[in-house]
Amino acid sequence: MGPLIQQVCLLTFLILFNACSSVADMQLVVPPDPVVTSAGHDVILPCHLSPQTSAVNMYIRWFKEGEFANPLYLYLGGKVTEGKGYEGRVSVFTQELESGNISLLLNNVMASERGSYKCHASYMDWIQELPVVLQVKQQGSVPRISMRKHHRVFIQLSCSSENWYPEPDMLWTDSSGKEITSAETERPKQKEGGDLYSITSHMRIGMDQLEGVTCVVMSQYQGTKMESKLQMTEEFYMSSLPDRVYISAFMIPVFLGLLCITASVFSLIHQRRVVQETLKPLDDMNTKLKAMDQDLIKKTEELTYKDKLMGITETIPDSVWSLMVDHAVDVTFDPDTAHVKLSLSDDNRRLKFGEFKEKKDCENIKEKCKGTKHKFKFNQCVLGMEGYEKGTHYWEVDLGKKTQWSVGIAQDTEKRDNIQMYPENGFWSICYKDKELKTVEQSSTFLPIELKPEKLGVFMDYEGRQITFFNVEKKCHIHSFYGMFTKKLYPFFGPLIDCKEELKISPVVQRDKPSTSGNC
Repeated sequence: MGPLIQQVCLLTFLILFNACSSVADMQLVVPPDPVVTSAGHDVILPCHLSPQTSAVNMYIRWFKEGEFANPLYLYLGGKVTEGKGYEGRVSVFTQELESGNISLLLNNVMASERGSYKCHASYMDWIQELPVVLQVKQQGSVPRISMRKHHRVFIQLSCSSENWYPEPDMLWTDSSGKEITSAETERPKQKEGGDLYSITSHMRIGMDQLEGVTCVVMSQYQGTKMESKLQMTEEFYMSSLPDRVYISAFMIPVFLGLLCITASVFSLIHQRRVVQETLKPLDDMNTKLKAMDQDLIKKTEELTYKDKLMGITETIPDSVWSLMVDHAVDVTFDPDTAHVKLSLSDDNRRLKFGEFKEKKDCENIKEKCKGTKHKFKFNQCVLGMEGYEKGTHYWEVDLGKKTQWSVGIAQDTEKRDNIQMYPENGFWSICYKDKELKTVEQSSTFLPIELKPEKLGVFMDYEGRQITFFNVEKKCHIHSFYGMFTKKLYPFFGPLIDCKEELKISPVVQRDKPSTSGNC
């Protein structure tokens, strides 16, 4: 028995030694560069194990550097704890823990949440944590030009803009676009206890140089700028000439007094008519100036909207896109749920409205409708063949140049007759109709038309309670729904009435996976 016991002990030692060695060889991998996003967006803080190792039984903690005791997110043995102020906004990809992905998804980022975050993981005697830097940018307000001081030959102007991050720069330009170097710009300031910056600049310029003066505020970090041009209205011009105002205020009463003494009633009436005719061109000029002001305001609002849209359509990193595409599933239409007016291809991957002939075809439709309990009878829709009640799944829909469509996800339900397809009834979708891109719900959210896709990506995270839509060509986010799922979820398609173009299930193109080396 002695040799047998020795062999058993040796075998046990080798097993434990190999397990410890594999754990000791593990390391966390995070990006070397900061993760950049805009305020109000969702962001992923990447972190994974290398070599690929399951993290299901590990202790995972995400916290802001210096705040270990106040974590954003804790995971231990399947139990999750969300930090105060982050409830419902933080999660990990639970289905990816098996492959060692412990990246953190942070929704609706605020400017104050910029900084360094720590990805912490431990198992038995192994423990590691690495920093991930998050940079949050925010575009501020349109610069405002005001008058600080006026003199007979010069005027002093001030320009200010608020709510920027990071620190912006400000300068003045003349009518030719050349920078006015005599301007004095104050260092950007933060309000006490705040994160956003405001900036102010002052400049003195001659009265004959006012036309065409422009104040420009920019952020080199964001690569954006905003500007305001000085508008020479009559009120502004008169306020800059105090001598004329004083002379007018003195002469008008004297003139009126002399007129009352020397002029008759008829002369007074005649004088009034003369004054009215004199002021008529001035009134016309005021009307034109006000119209110019309204046009400037409209153009400024359009510029602000386009600048904000630049942040919305930020390209999703290839590493994140690759993780999402890895969950691609094969989707086909379920003929048993299709509305009778929909024509499906033999492979159940293409559909459009069918062509009906006359009364004979209508009678065939009536026969076809009998006993079809599960079909959509009033809504021109169809479901996917396969439903999902757990995990993460991704598929793509080729919309082409279709002028009307509705695509999303529907919860399994027996009631499909004349139902309002809103989230509260188990339908989460977006649609394009009448040249408008919007969500399908009681109070629809109108989405930027620039994000309208020709190929739409749909990503579903059942446990994460999230449904997200993407523009595949631009690789950018369109909209996300959040909810509690209690039943099986099915892909949902609605070509909408009167649209003859095909709606097709598009095969998902597998991208190259990102490198897992230390330089990732």
